[in-house]
Amino acid sequence: MPPLIFHHPLFAEFCCISSKNLKSKSMMATMKDIDTDYHQWAKKLQLFRQESALLKYRLSDMVDSDEENIFLQKAEYFQNELLLKDEMLKKLMEEVETYKKVIENKIHFSKKIYTLHDKLQDRILNFENEFAILSTQFHEQMLHNS
Repeated sequence: MPPLIFHHPLFAEFCCISSKNLKSKSMMATMKDIDTDYHQWAKKLQLFRQESALLKYRLSDMVDSDEENIFLQKAEYFQNELLLKDEMLKKLMEEVETYKKVIENKIHFSKKIYTLHDKLQDRILNFENEFAILSTQFHEQMLHNS
């Protein structure tokens, strides 16, 4: 469960703002959305890290049981792709942590933060799609070689 917005360092910015300022109210909702997105991204990236580890374990298992070395070339492809995805995942996790620090230390939410949020969201969605394709390919090959 994400932390309450009241515990967020940026909440103090909105405590003293008049309720007549509707823009600030919508910004508060946006702050909550941004905080929620951060937590969802962090969890999602952790799940990708776990799935990548599982796929590498399965890959190792398949190579070990491949007595005729039929799967070896495909295994090398998947190993390289998983390593590339691990690097992308590591960079995304670093970006998400940097983003967290930015939103925690920022007094005013500027367009720059919203732009950064949108770019990061796009990168995570892109990674998610690429990883899903690789995972599907891997599982199809596992079924084919079983």
